[in-house]
Amino acid sequence: MTDLRGKIFEADDITKELLEVPEWGVTVEIRSMTAGQRATLTEGVTSADKVDVSNMYAKTVIATVFDPTTGLPIFTENDREAILSKNGAVIERLATKALGSSGLSDKAVDQAQARFPQES
Repeated sequence: MTDLRGKIFEADDITKELLEVPEWGVTVEIRSMTAGQRATLTEGVTSADKVDVSNMYAKTVIATVFDPTTGLPIFTENDREAILSKNGAVIERLATKALGSSGLSDKAVDQAQARFPQES
């Protein structure tokens, strides 16, 4: 490995931010997604003419919300329906924060939603 290549691969470039969720009485850690997680996020979320925003939010929360004490993920894929049963504003706030820290701005999400009607 060259020095530059090694330096790049050894860099800890995942951002971490604490986010208070007063509705739940907890503070969680939001981490930016890896390139692989960002790619996986789009699988099953978009089709030729639709964006499944609820699925996108659930996948984002599962991939990016961690316990700040243990450093472990809080949710798994098995929690998808339970996540979607929670307050939509809270889930949207978590997902929007995570998407932004992963380089997917609110504007990009809004543009995707405008291009593709949400699934009913």
